[in-house]
Amino acid sequence: MRSSHIVSISFIFLVLVVFSACGTPAPATSQPPEPDVPVSAATQAPEVESPPAPEPTQDPELALPDIETATFDHPTQIDNKYFPMKPGTEYVYDGITQEGNTQIPHSIVFTVTDLTKEVLGIQTVVAYILDYSDGELVEAEIAFYAQDSDGNVWFMGEYPEVYEYGEIVEAPSWIPGFKGARAGIVMKADPQLGMPSYAQGWGPAVNWTDRGRVVALGEQVCVPLGCYEDVLMTEEFSHQVPNVAQVKSYAPEVGNVKVTFTGADASREILELTKLTELDAKQMAEVRAAALELEESAMENSKEVYAVSPPLEYSPDPAMVAEFREMDPANFSNSTTIDNQWMPMQPGTRWVLEGNAVDDEGNPLIRRIDFTITDLTKEIGGVQTVVAWIVDYNDGEVVEKEVAFYAQDNDGTVWYFGEHPEEYENGEFVKASPWLHGIADARAGVKMVKDPQPGVPKYFQGWGPAVEWNDYSTIEQLGQESCVPVDCYTDVLVIAESSLGEVDAFQLKSYAPGVGEVQVGWRGEDATQEDLALIEYVQLSPEELAEIHDMALELEQHAYEVSSDVYGQTTPME
Repeated sequence: MRSSHIVSISFIFLVLVVFSACGTPAPATSQPPEPDVPVSAATQAPEVESPPAPEPTQDPELALPDIETATFDHPTQIDNKYFPMKPGTEYVYDGITQEGNTQIPHSIVFTVTDLTKEVLGIQTVVAYILDYSDGELVEAEIAFYAQDSDGNVWFMGEYPEVYEYGEIVEAPSWIPGFKGARAGIVMKADPQLGMPSYAQGWGPAVNWTDRGRVVALGEQVCVPLGCYEDVLMTEEFSHQVPNVAQVKSYAPEVGNVKVTFTGADASREILELTKLTELDAKQMAEVRAAALELEESAMENSKEVYAVSPPLEYSPDPAMVAEFREMDPANFSNSTTIDNQWMPMQPGTRWVLEGNAVDDEGNPLIRRIDFTITDLTKEIGGVQTVVAWIVDYNDGEVVEKEVAFYAQDNDGTVWYFGEHPEEYENGEFVKASPWLHGIADARAGVKMVKDPQPGVPKYFQGWGPAVEWNDYSTIEQLGQESCVPVDCYTDVLVIAESSLGEVDAFQLKSYAPGVGEVQVGWRGEDATQEDLALIEYVQLSPEELAEIHDMALELEQHAYEVSSDVYGQTTPME
């Protein structure tokens, strides 16, 4: 997709300089073994410090773009016609590199991840790139892109690792804001013939000075994957060697489809798009893990650049993780009768789960959750919902009180319409994080399907973007057994719950038919590590239910005071 990924022009220049200074290397007496994978992050490569590239003159043809004059309203939404970057898209390029009379097979795998990185205060999209020569991995890279409000795609730096025989030999990282590096434009919003060439970035510490210029529009280009019309062709070259260029072809709504060369290009590279894939969630998780592993190596091998920049963040495309089910208010004829066998909600029923967990610092504690179905209802999004009253305790102290809202549709599916949770410390209110369907882009989600079966696509339990609430469910097992203090249950359903902000963290919830939730476990990197079991399952007396009724109404009154922009937009409970 860009010159440093398919052999950087600046890198070629550096290689030529080194060889001219040092002469032809003597042949090795023996060839090192070729390990299957590069060395671990613990093996540090020297941070490259090439002679600084000269600053461009003030000639408009060579001027660097000023990122401070650009605005970035949605920098990670990269939909430039010629350079789209949708998370989960993987481009595979195959071809050859000509070295003397020898043609060496060459492949590039360029994947748009669901990770982001902050550069210069701007969130960028992270690409993960693998470069193979004759089947051997010779470079792995994470690179950073952002689109400004005008549609220009900016290149915001990179961390590449170069390998020989599986060993890291260099890691010439450059990131704007460090060691004189500056961002550049990799694709113009409206590329036209005759426009001045444009700097794609500026990394003087590693001699990265690539530029681009438009050389053709409206071309037809055919590659193994197909033929494309209205193709844009650009030349990419270094500031130092403007007559050596890679020629790149960009198809509308696809991106880079072909790479050739012009001039005395030392690499003499020809690559064509052979595969274009939308990765599934499992494949995306594998790419994400590989990119994060490469970042760990970057922290070791680029201490003065990468290690002092903000780390990668997990920012997935929700549609890649789970599905949103559409809630139709007309499909809720008797919404407050919730008799789904896995999540029955009869007013006055109380479940108490208790067990072990850890706090934010990893200290063990006793966790208890009281979950009670009130006799109250609340209208949300045109649907009458059942109100649940929930209290969380850590070591006997109340840390959260909550009202939450559920309804069952005509098909027997239980929906979650939102919540108003309040956190407490030492008995004092700290904050509230409410989200409710129809307010601030929040959406109802599915809490329990009528007929859960393993293999059903993952589904969101709701969507509260203002408070980053995005839990989703995976149906894992049926027919299990669960023994807890209350009883032993058979035919138990197990559902794994996670959220977009958690890479590998799951709560494992067990539901007994006709009862509901009876056990909570965990898997992976779950920070709370909750192990809870049902210790009480009762039907409250009228007096006890009236007490819960009053406490829920009292919390609602406080909700109107502290959440006027969300809860304050709703009608009161009934």
